[in-house]
Amino acid sequence: MILHPPLLHTVRGSGSRRHPWRYLLLLLGLLALSSRAHAHCFEIIPPWDNQPLPVDFGSEIVLDSDTAVGTPIAVGILPASQLYAINGGWVARCYYATDTVKYWLLWQHYSATNGYWPVPGVTSDAADEAMYVMTDDGVGNPYGGGGSGSVGYTTELMVEGKALPFKWANTNPAFNLFPFDEPVHGIPCTDAKAGTGLAEGYPPITTDCPDAWFAVNWRQMPSFYVKVTLYKMAGDPGVEGVTLRHAAWEGYSLLSLMNDLSTPPNHNADLFSLSGLTFAQPLKVRMNPCQGVGNVSVSLGQIGSHRFDELGQPPQGVPDTPVNVSAWCHSDGDVKWAVLGNIHDYDPSGDAGILALDGEADSAKGVGIQLLHSDRPDPLPITPEGSDYSAYRWIDTDLKAIDGEVLMLDFLARYVKTGDIEPGVANGHATLVLAPK
Repeated sequence: MILHPPLLHTVRGSGSRRHPWRYLLLLLGLLALSSRAHAHCFEIIPPWDNQPLPVDFGSEIVLDSDTAVGTPIAVGILPASQLYAINGGWVARCYYATDTVKYWLLWQHYSATNGYWPVPGVTSDAADEAMYVMTDDGVGNPYGGGGSGSVGYTTELMVEGKALPFKWANTNPAFNLFPFDEPVHGIPCTDAKAGTGLAEGYPPITTDCPDAWFAVNWRQMPSFYVKVTLYKMAGDPGVEGVTLRHAAWEGYSLLSLMNDLSTPPNHNADLFSLSGLTFAQPLKVRMNPCQGVGNVSVSLGQIGSHRFDELGQPPQGVPDTPVNVSAWCHSDGDVKWAVLGNIHDYDPSGDAGILALDGEADSAKGVGIQLLHSDRPDPLPITPEGSDYSAYRWIDTDLKAIDGEVLMLDFLARYVKTGDIEPGVANGHATLVLAPK
């Protein structure tokens, strides 16, 4: 290119025979600078091209009618290790050793609020205090977009345990970039392919990686994870519920990296569309047709320890105590219920329906509280407190919720012997959960 005749002819026209060489040297320098200006790190395709990354919220969320707008209803975590599993974590290639990956990109995209902007008038605990509406298959979004407007969300990039303070930007190319403390350089492809040197302990790269180039792995980034929080919003999903969209590019977020050519806020260069956050499984959100009416306290009475004979059995001559729980229903529908509690060590499976005592300072020893159906001697299965909604042990008694009426739940409670008895206070508790069937 440099010895092209027209260039030489032009220089000779100046009347100096030394100028062509000065001009050639200067031109070489300009070419070298020009070539370096276009050097960069770029994503590996495939697989990095809006690669879907699932976050698991379970399969269903049931909302109570009195849950306030803006209340968190679920939290999902995307660990960095999930990115390591794709292509061995190798995410980009660079031309030169001096090229770097320099910026995080977190993009709240395809929000179902009008114009993709954050929800007006409702804030979150996220660093930018903004909240967005998730796209679903419902209707009636009060925030001016598609779907039902019943679920909001925030996505936070947690680096070294702290959320990076991203700000929403809705104008291309001024996306919201956040710089690394130290830019990340690529690893020589010779090391990346062999899993040696700077790539020691990393899976070898299997995509094309020329020996003179450099590769970047997610493991080189600072310790991070992505936190997604879902919120109750003003839209009504109804008792039948709505399903949140199960696609990487609908109603969710994008996590990406940008190289050292990016100059925010004016220009965003390569390494875009690396990973779109999606659901691990379709997620249905619906309203509970009934709402519990207050707490219920039941006294099981004072019972002498001499009445307890056999393990797992109640005291002799002591009748079971009825428990009555009421709920007000605002919609028609079939209802199921579950009992959440601290399961007694005597019955670790929870199948025998035995709750542990609350463990007060003067608590009795060797007894538990057993819950049973009111119409038969079968115990109510206990779901451990803190269980995921998908793991609840539902009790199906063909209950029917009727709009404007009270629903009654009846069962029995009694003490049972679980070990050597020592007298004391024998209090326990359980939580009843109602949900549409």
